[in-house]
Amino acid sequence: MTKADKSERDRRFERTREAMARHDLDALLLAGKGHWWTGRGYFRYFTDFHLWGHDGLLLLPLNGEPALTLSSPAVAERIAARGWVTDARGDVYLVPRMADAIRERGLASSRIGIAGLRFILSAGSYAELERLLPDATFVDADELMDRVRMIKSPFELIQERELWHDAKAAMTYFGSIVQEAARQGMSQRQVAAETTKQLWEKGARDILIFMGEEPGASDPPSDTALRCDDKLRFHLEICGESGHWCEITINCAFQDPHELELKLMEDELLAFEEVRKIAKPGARLSDMAATFNRVLEAQGWDLGAQTTHFHFHGQGMDTIERPWFSQKEPWGQSQDWELEAGMIFSYHPRRNVLPPGLWGTGLNEDILITENGAERLSIDWNHRWRKMD
Repeated sequence: MTKADKSERDRRFERTREAMARHDLDALLLAGKGHWWTGRGYFRYFTDFHLWGHDGLLLLPLNGEPALTLSSPAVAERIAARGWVTDARGDVYLVPRMADAIRERGLASSRIGIAGLRFILSAGSYAELERLLPDATFVDADELMDRVRMIKSPFELIQERELWHDAKAAMTYFGSIVQEAARQGMSQRQVAAETTKQLWEKGARDILIFMGEEPGASDPPSDTALRCDDKLRFHLEICGESGHWCEITINCAFQDPHELELKLMEDELLAFEEVRKIAKPGARLSDMAATFNRVLEAQGWDLGAQTTHFHFHGQGMDTIERPWFSQKEPWGQSQDWELEAGMIFSYHPRRNVLPPGLWGTGLNEDILITENGAERLSIDWNHRWRKMD
């Protein structure tokens, strides 16, 4: 993997500070939490350190050196050794140590934005900040920070493409071994372990695995023998060594798919192509969703009731980042931001159109917004049902 250096760190600091200045902030306080779905990304973005656990607070002043506190002194030392943020303090009581860092920088009476206020920072920590720093003004900076992170740097795009190269190799390997694995009586867990081994060897940090052998099934692999008698869907969400995520799916058919399953696949691939054409700067996520709907309706599908499923969500150093969008109001509607070049989305729109007992497409890919439309980060991944010999 191409490694980040301090020039990339400085670019991230500079871009964030430009946004802070526009919002009249003297400092930005980021909440971090070591869980899969959201919360690691803020810390990784500024430290290039993978926070596998613990809670933390990271202070980025408009001027001056950053500081962080983490609930593990040992991990705080590791972060400092990485060299991106060297003032790293460890204490199970996060807020008092962070309040010290804020006072030391002359920011006790300043205007401080908090990123992670809604989903990451605990209510108790926020109350303690207000108690210890009564003269500070705290404001919600979730959107500020999320808008900064949503535009990937050229360097980040290199790392994303490297991750996709590894993801495709692993999934191609799965397709090549799954039938023989079934003949040998291997379990879902065993074939998943065999497949993901190469990803771990290449530095993967986390891998979320889903597998299904019947319509609607999408569960972690179980200790049951592979059937491989009808269809099988295998899905990976991979956090690579750089901290970036991607999502990839393979559809295996051991029997001929139903004609409606084949039609839906072709129609959704057509919609995917049309969505990519209009996914340019200035368009909105709702425009992408409307295009998907328009194509399916033109192909004769009754789309049925709207759902809360995320058609698209940002993806980067958290597997789900802002902005996101779903059809059903108001769920997801507040994230209907204009597209900008450099944004990456996990693309997986869904509408319930098939009779019970038939398989949906499982179509899932990451797309990069460019001036000319959306680029497939997979380049050429085959989403269709793969006839297995």
